[in-house]
Amino acid sequence: MVLNPMTGSHKSPVKSKANKTAPGKAVPKTSAFYMRRMRDALYAAGYVKHEAYVLPENKLVLKEMEKRLRQPLIAGTFKMESYMTAGNTWSTKRLFDALSAVDIDTLGDVHIVLIEGAEQAIRIEMNDFGGLPIFIVVAGEQIIVDTLLVGTEGVADEHGFNDAVLRSREMFPLSSIGIETMPNGESAYNMFGALSASSTVTNVVTEILTLAENVQRAVVAFDQFFRK
Repeated sequence: MVLNPMTGSHKSPVKSKANKTAPGKAVPKTSAFYMRRMRDALYAAGYVKHEAYVLPENKLVLKEMEKRLRQPLIAGTFKMESYMTAGNTWSTKRLFDALSAVDIDTLGDVHIVLIEGAEQAIRIEMNDFGGLPIFIVVAGEQIIVDTLLVGTEGVADEHGFNDAVLRSREMFPLSSIGIETMPNGESAYNMFGALSASSTVTNVVTEILTLAENVQRAVVAFDQFFRK
């Protein structure tokens, strides 16, 4: 189940074919675009990449440490914010209000908007990930966290890509990759996660950050299959 950022429904936009896009029509950007922009910005600022392996429950601590380590000097101690427990099932609006109140040191530099429509949806632009857009909706007993990975027309070898995706289960904790047929008949690969609609804000934040990190990892892992 995925979201369409234009309507707030459970569909995501797909990338239009560059050579067939009508004049003046914006071409949706894929996750690869945002990841390249993020990496370019970090490299230009003089940062270096260093891979680390930690326990799942320590990922938020590592994320906060990473942000501190991007400063010339480190002062003070690291600490985690306390998050409320939902207590009962979230609505999309209540979840939007809770996420809007999360500290920037925890969720990162983001821009959050509530999309009104037949069904409300939350759009989060992950500025620490090049502006990667992530969409969230509360659907029944689940919270769906979703983003476009690539349109099928952006994959040079669909058979090889599908095989690689099916073998990648352990590469992307908390996230899955699915293919959706859009209303216009085109298809797209989306990366998404799902959790209980009564989850704590801490767990929702973890799901959001994990999805963004998994998209970054997927763009690198599957780069050979994407059209340039």
